[in-house]
Amino acid sequence: ITCPGPDTVLNNFGSCGVNYFAPTIPAADNCPGVNVVQTGGINSGSIFPVGTSTLTFQALDNAGNSASCSYTVTVLDSSSPSISCPLNITVNNDLNACAAVVTYSQPTGADNCSSVAVSQTGGLVSGSAFPVGTTTNTFVAADTSGNTATCSFTVTVNDNQKPQIICPSDLFVSADLTLCGAIVSYVAPVGTDNCPNPVTTLSTFSLGSGGSFPLGTSQETYVVTDASGNSDSCTFEVTVIDSVLPEITCPPNVVLSNDPGICGATYT
Repeated sequence: ITCPGPDTVLNNFGSCGVNYFAPTIPAADNCPGVNVVQTGGINSGSIFPVGTSTLTFQALDNAGNSASCSYTVTVLDSSSPSISCPLNITVNNDLNACAAVVTYSQPTGADNCSSVAVSQTGGLVSGSAFPVGTTTNTFVAADTSGNTATCSFTVTVNDNQKPQIICPSDLFVSADLTLCGAIVSYVAPVGTDNCPNPVTTLSTFSLGSGGSFPLGTSQETYVVTDASGNSDSCTFEVTVIDSVLPEITCPPNVVLSNDPGICGATYT
């Protein structure tokens, strides 16, 4: 009797095994009438599980003499596991934070054959502080045969918190001696935000610290804008008061003779 060499087959899709039919096992004898029977292992035509099974066959002649052989059938699991991620998540930032603490359901995996190990390969774990913007979380499910499947979902944190800016108090200054106004310097306000690097700008029609302010009241407006487009503004007034006295110069004393016939004189 002669058995084939080891045989390797793939599982049926979605199953942890395969219907396996053993080939005809050849046997020969010096006398006619040899019967071959399977004496060990899973019966041919049955579901063979993933893994290695040993089949044993025996050849028996009419005189009661026998011989046997065996071979192995290895069923490989070629089916990938399945994995299910949650839907994409969108939230607003936590108050005064450039992030939001987000919790989500852990992705689950399933397999046709074995237990599944799920691991995270990208993103942040549930309960982390997710930064403003979009973070992609990626998970991998692996079965004991090394087959894998992946899934991903995003966590988007929107910054909906306005920055803040506080202007100085209104300023009252006297005009410079030689100007119909005043050069005014002040500490320019700088905006703050829950996220880094907000930009503070001076309004187009404002003069700015160190500018030449005319007599009267001028308004100074500052605007702060964050990276998400949120903005805030503040305004204060600069009032220049003319407290400089005017100057007058008289000519030298003048001595005149009276005009003829007049007890006085014309002076120009």
